Amino acid sequence: MSVTKFRFVSPGVFVNEIDNSQRPKPSDPIGPVIIGRTERGPTMRPVRINSFSDFIEVFGAPIAGQQGDDVWRQGNYVGPTYAAYAAQAWLRNTNACTVVRLAGVQHSDATAGGAGAAGWKTGHLGTNYGAWGLFLVPSASSHSDKLGHRATGTLAAIWYSDGPGVQLKGTVAGGSGSSDLNSATLSGSGVLIESSGDNSQFTCQIVSGAVADAGHNRHAAGATTVFETKFNFDRTSPLYIRNVFNTNPMLTNTRFTDSDAIEQYWLGETYDRSVADIIHSVSSSAGKVYGWVMPVKAQAASLDPSNMKIAAKEAMSGWVISQDLSTNSSTYQPNTMTKLFRLVTLNYGEWEQQNLKVSIQNIKASTNDYDKYGTFDVVIRKANDTDATVRTVERFSSCNLNPYSSNYIGRQIGTQYLVWSDTEKRYKTFGDHPNASKFIRVEVNSQVEKGTANPLLLPYGFIGPTKWKDLTVVGMDTFKDRNAAATDLSDSGVNTLIDAVSGSDASLYSLDSGSLLALDLAEAAATQDNGEQKTTDKYLFAGGAGSDADEQFACKIKFPQMALRTDALDAGLPNPKDVYFGVDSGRSGSTLHEESYEDYVRPKPGGNSHTAVSNATEISFWFSLDDVKPKGAKQEYVGVYSSGSRAAGNSYTAASASYKEVLDMGYDSFTMPLFGGYDGLDITEAEPFNDGVLTDGTELGNAKYYAIKRAIDTCADPEEVQFDLMVCPGLRHTGLTSHMINTCEARGDAMAIIDIEQAYTPRTESTNAASARGANVDSAVTKLQNRGLNSSYGTCYFPWVQIRDTMTGQSVWAPPSIVALGSMSYGQKSQELWFAPAGFTRGGLTEGRGGLPVTAVSHKLTSKERDKLYDANINPIAQFPNEGIVIFGQKTLQVTPSALDRINVRRLMIYVKREIARMAATLLFDQNVTSTWNKFLSQVNPFLGSIKGRLGLMDFKVVLDSTTTTPDLIDRNIMYAKIF
Repeated sequence: MSVTKFRFVSPGVFVNEIDNSQRPKPSDPIGPVIIGRTERGPTMRPVRINSFSDFIEVFGAPIAGQQGDDVWRQGNYVGPTYAAYAAQAWLRNTNACTVVRLAGVQHSDATAGGAGAAGWKTGHLGTNYGAWGLFLVPSASSHSDKLGHRATGTLAAIWYSDGPGVQLKGTVAGGSGSSDLNSATLSGSGVLIESSGDNSQFTCQIVSGAVADAGHNRHAAGATTVFETKFNFDRTSPLYIRNVFNTNPMLTNTRFTDSDAIEQYWLGETYDRSVADIIHSVSSSAGKVYGWVMPVKAQAASLDPSNMKIAAKEAMSGWVISQDLSTNSSTYQPNTMTKLFRLVTLNYGEWEQQNLKVSIQNIKASTNDYDKYGTFDVVIRKANDTDATVRTVERFSSCNLNPYSSNYIGRQIGTQYLVWSDTEKRYKTFGDHPNASKFIRVEVNSQVEKGTANPLLLPYGFIGPTKWKDLTVVGMDTFKDRNAAATDLSDSGVNTLIDAVSGSDASLYSLDSGSLLALDLAEAAATQDNGEQKTTDKYLFAGGAGSDADEQFACKIKFPQMALRTDALDAGLPNPKDVYFGVDSGRSGSTLHEESYEDYVRPKPGGNSHTAVSNATEISFWFSLDDVKPKGAKQEYVGVYSSGSRAAGNSYTAASASYKEVLDMGYDSFTMPLFGGYDGLDITEAEPFNDGVLTDGTELGNAKYYAIKRAIDTCADPEEVQFDLMVCPGLRHTGLTSHMINTCEARGDAMAIIDIEQAYTPRTESTNAASARGANVDSAVTKLQNRGLNSSYGTCYFPWVQIRDTMTGQSVWAPPSIVALGSMSYGQKSQELWFAPAGFTRGGLTEGRGGLPVTAVSHKLTSKERDKLYDANINPIAQFPNEGIVIFGQKTLQVTPSALDRINVRRLMIYVKREIARMAATLLFDQNVTSTWNKFLSQVNPFLGSIKGRLGLMDFKVVLDSTTTTPDLIDRNIMYAKIF
C-alpha cells in the first residue's frame, strides 16, 4: 500500500480495501473472418462485429437480390450479398466475427484507366460515343431575341450507350419546311426540337446503324430506331423520364441478361433540380422549351463521362473557409479566404454522400480576450432531412480550431487514416488523433494544425464541388455570316466552331473559354478561317436559313450544380433564423427531398470532384455567410444569400463592418454536402466479383482479382487480426481460394472454408437454363483433384443450397460455405468446436443448424455421388426423404491420411495452439528456471484436462523439464515443452 495515499498527522490506524476477487476479463471470442460485398459500411479493412444487430447497423441488412428498380440511383440490389448471409449464419449462435467488405480498389502500379483499373466504362468510347447529353433551353433563345437577350439552358440528363445513338424527334425550332434542313419535323442528334408537351415533354429515339457508325449525323440514312418514347420531367407522370427509360446498367450485360431483355443503353443522371430552377422557372409549357441531344465528351479521355475506370475513393466535403476579418468589403473574394478544414469519409464508396450531409451550426465568436478561439458544432445529418426536422446521426459540440484545446476539432472527430502498402502488404496508420466518428475524419489545414492561423478565424462557408465549365453557344447560317455579326457579341472571341453538314447549312459556335464537354473535336481536322478555329464534325444544330447576319440560335449553357438555399423563408420554419444556409437538398419550392441530389454528388470522371481541371471543369460556387444580406428594408431581419453581396457592400457583415453581425442576426449555421466518393465497382455486373471477371486474373491486370487478394492479405498477420475460420462466400477462383488456404496455413491458427467449381452457377453469372447451371459431380471432383491440394487448413462442400431470407421471405441460392460456417457456429455453441460439424445433430440444415433456413439443394446427390465426393475430400450436402437436408461429411482438404484430415481435429488443434501460445506469452522475459516451467505446467495441464473432460482428448501428456529444455537451450533463452 502506498503511503502517499494517506496524510499522517498523528498516530492512528488506516484501512484501505483492495478487491482482488474480481474475475479476470476473459479473452475476446475468436470467430471467422468473412470477405465479400455488403450493402454499405467500412471497406477493405477488417472490422470486428459482435452481434447481428451490430452487423446491420454497420454493414446493412443482407440483400436477397432481384430487386432492380432504378439501379443507377438506388445501387446494386440485384445481386445477393453472400457475405451478409454468412455473417447472419454465424452470428445466429455465436457473438463475434470479423468482416472485410470488398470495394473496387486497384494496384498502386496499375495503369490509369487500363485493363487493371477499377470502375466501369461503356462498351463504346472515342468515335463511338459512350455518353449522350440532353440539353434544354427556354425558347427565348430563338434568333428573334438577338444575342444580347439569349436565354440560359442546362444539361438535363445523360444516357450511356453501348453503341446506339440518342436523338430527339419532333418539330424543328424555327423550321419552315422549305428544305430538308428546315423541314417541319425531323429526327436527329444535334437538332434543335420544340417541346411537344408540358414539363419539357419530347420524343426520344434510341437508334443504331448509320447514326452510330457514321459520325452521328442528323437522321442519317440507314439508321434503325431501337426504341422510341415520349418523356417529360414531371415526377407524377407515367411519362416521367426515369419511368420510361432503362435505368439499370446491368441490362446491357449479355453474360447474365436474357437476349429478349438486353438493352444497349441506360439513363444515368437526370438533373431535375437544375431543370426546375433554370428551365421551368422560365416556362415549362409545350413549345416553350427547346431541346437537343449531343454526345457528352471532353477533349481529355480521362474526363469522358462514359469512362469511370477509377479506383474507389472516399467522399469529402469541400474545404471550409473562414470569414473576412478585414473591413474593406469591396475587395472581398471568397476564394481568397483561409481554408480551415474539410471532412473526409472513413470509407470508400458512395453510400455516405448519398445518405449523409454535414452542418456547421452554433458558430460563436469568442468573447474572451484571453482565449480568442470561437466555437462551433459539427453535425452529421441525414441527407433527406429538412431544416424543420433535422435528423441527427452524430454531433460534435463546441469544437474549436485551437490545436492545444481538448475541444480541438481534430481531437473531437479524429484525424487518423489508413494507407495500404502494396509492397509491404499491410496498412499504415497516419494522423495524430483517433477517430471518434463512425463516418468521418477531419483533415485540418497545416496552419491551423500548427497553431499559426489567426485565432479569430471561424468556419463561415465552404467550397462547392466541381462542375463542367459553363459555355455559350451560337448557331449561325454560315461561318462567314457569323463574322459579320461579331460586333453584337458581348463575350470573348470564338474558341471553337462545329460546322454542321460539312459546313454548308448551319454552324455552332462556342464562346468563352468554356468546357468542351458537349462539343467533341476528337474527329475534327482544325483549319483556320479568318483567324478562327473551324472543325468539320457533322452536327445540325438549328433550322432556319437567314439571309442576314443575325444568329439563328444563342444560349448560355449553365451546367448542373448543387442548389443553394437563397432565402431564409424558403425552409418553411416558424423562425427563419433557424435556417441552414448552404446546400439545399430539397426540391425546388418544396421541403421534399430532391431525388436527383444523388446525381449531383457523384464523382467526376477521373475523380476530379474537388480540383478544377483547366478548360474542362470549374468550382461550382464558393459559399460564405459573409454574403448573407437583409431581404429588404421591411424585412431586414430575414436573411437571403446572394453571391457578391459583401463585395457590393450590402451584406450584414459589410454594412456593419463587423464579421460578427451575421452571427448576431441569428444566421450562424450552414450545410454542406459530401461528394466525390466512388465504389469503384463495375455497375454493369450484378455480382462485380463473379468468376467470369476473375479469369486469368493478376494483381496488376485485374482490379477485381486484386481487391479480393488484398482483402485476404489484410488478414494475413495474426498480430493484426484474430480469427479461426476464413470464408469468402461465392468465390470459386482457384488461385484466390488457394491463397485463402495458404494464408490460413501460414498463420497456423485458422481454417479456410472455400467454394469450388462445378457446384452451381448463380443466375447473376449466366443466361443458361437452370439445368445447364446446375452441379456436376464428376467435373467438380476432377477439377479439385487437378489442383493438387493437400492441406488440413482448408475444407469445401457440395452443392449449393437454397436459403430463405428471414427478413424478406425471399428464396436465395447460396454457396455451401455459408451454411457450413453456420453449422460450425452451432456446433461450438451447443457442444464444443471439436465435435464434428456434420450429421443430423450438428449438421441438420433442415432443422436450422446452418444458421439460416435451408429449403433445397441445387443437386440431389445419390449414394454413389456422395462416395465420389467424400473420396475426393469434398463434403457432400445430402437430402434425405425423411430426415431432410444434412451436411454429410467433415473432411479437410488434406489428402495424406491422418487425424488432421478431419475438420474437428484441425479446429481442436487450432484452438489448443492458440490458447497455449497465449499462456506462454505471459512468461516471456521470465527467468528460464524450474519455477517458470512449473508456472507454465500449472496453466497448461488444467487447460488440457478441461478439454479431456469435455471429450476433446482421450489423454495427453506435457513434458517440460531438463530433458526438453537442455542447458544449451537455457543458454539461448529457449524454453522447450512437448505436448503429446
